[in-house]
Amino acid sequence: MHAQSRRDWASFEPAAIPTKTQLQPLERWLGLQTHRPARALDIGCGAGGVTRLLLARGFSVVGVDINPAAIAALKRELGDAAEVHERDVASEAGFGLDEAGFDVAVCQLVVSVVGDARDRAQLLSNTWRALRPGGSLFISFSGLSADLNAEYAELYARDVQATGEYGSYLSRDGDGRVLYRTHHFAKADVERLLQEHGFVAIQIEEQIEASSRRPEQRARFFYATCTRA
Repeated sequence: MHAQSRRDWASFEPAAIPTKTQLQPLERWLGLQTHRPARALDIGCGAGGVTRLLLARGFSVVGVDINPAAIAALKRELGDAAEVHERDVASEAGFGLDEAGFDVAVCQLVVSVVGDARDRAQLLSNTWRALRPGGSLFISFSGLSADLNAEYAELYARDVQATGEYGSYLSRDGDGRVLYRTHHFAKADVERLLQEHGFVAIQIEEQIEASSRRPEQRARFFYATCTRA
């Protein structure tokens, strides 16, 4: 993860970390994962919403996140119930865990906010390496939403020179301070990215929902499931 993205995400107060609260697609997918016990990896676990869901479903859970305060809080809360580590999920060194050891992995919107195209590619490479052959991945993406929301169209146009790619923009707080970089995907890009990183049996569900940071506005999301070849 490049230096600015690392600083952005590491500095959030745990309670303020943007979190996807729409979990129904993930819950449906987890209901199809019948093998137990199973090792689950929560990539970008943040304040632990997905980690708790995985624990409740009977998985043995490992969570990784770049935010030290969030990891410390989860360790205090969960104790030995789950294993959590401070990690840069886009590090060229990987996740620093037992490679190819996980039955399932969940990556909830992290690929949209991890940084630039190189960071996204590294995140998916690390995820592939962490799964066992035949292991399953649930991964969600923010989708291009200019057709749904004029504000997104303005954001894409405003920041394309700064980010170097259409669909990427700088998320800011109410005072205009940059919080983090966000990328919105076309559906074809989601499929291509997963294929390029060794995933097969790709299925993509598209949903129109409330925006993660602008709940009064609509946005597009893609929920993808796939398997490590």
